[in-house]
Amino acid sequence: MCETRKNTQKKIEEAVVGTYQKIEDAVVGTYQRIENAVVGAYEKVEAGAVDGYKKVEKKFVDAFLENTGRSEEPSAQEEGGPADSSRDWQP
Repeated sequence: MCETRKNTQKKIEEAVVGTYQKIEDAVVGTYQRIENAVVGAYEKVEAGAVDGYKKVEKKFVDAFLENTGRSEEPSAQEEGGPADSSRDWQP
């Protein structure tokens, strides 16, 4: 009788562990789907905000700033560099 009880107890244990494993798998799977949905929604909102900002920035630049075709790096003369320094010097 003792051996039968041990076998029954082992079968119950295996069934409980199997059930808990199935529940864990279902919870983890649900969590992953929720996480993917939230991250995907955030990425779409982020991309929309960035695209909107870029459109506004482009319209602002087109409307208020002049495109001269020059590079963004100022030359030495524009910065008051060596070619310009003697002209503004006062003793």
